[in-house]
Amino acid sequence: MAATDDIRSKKKPGLGRRYGYPVLGGQKIYGGAAVGITANKEAVPAGHASAVKLMGFAEERADNSGGATGDLFVTVEKDVRLIPLAGAAVSNIGATVYASADDTFTLTAGSLLALGTIDAIDADGVWLATL
Repeated sequence: MAATDDIRSKKKPGLGRRYGYPVLGGQKIYGGAAVGITANKEAVPAGHASAVKLMGFAEERADNSGGATGDLFVTVEKDVRLIPLAGAAVSNIGATVYASADDTFTLTAGSLLALGTIDAIDADGVWLATL
């Protein structure tokens, strides 16, 4: 599944780093969604076939669905934030988390790219620390 709207996740304050990337032409990246980059350093939604590395989460929506590569830029945050990850247990803290889409996460690698590691699990849920 892929995001169909912006995602608002709880984040740990003061831990973020931000980077800007041009958005690949024809792509829409939702705010709060996981973002990858191509070999040419163009931003795409996580799970996109051209992604070679996952970088973090989009700070805001960047809708370049009708534009050319580089018409828009997206700011990508590397931080610690809550993610939906069913089945994670305390024994999974430190485990690598992979993304199959911009809003879908798993502990099973397969051919998926790594996004980060489980930093903590508490009453709020699963906290991911981006790589």
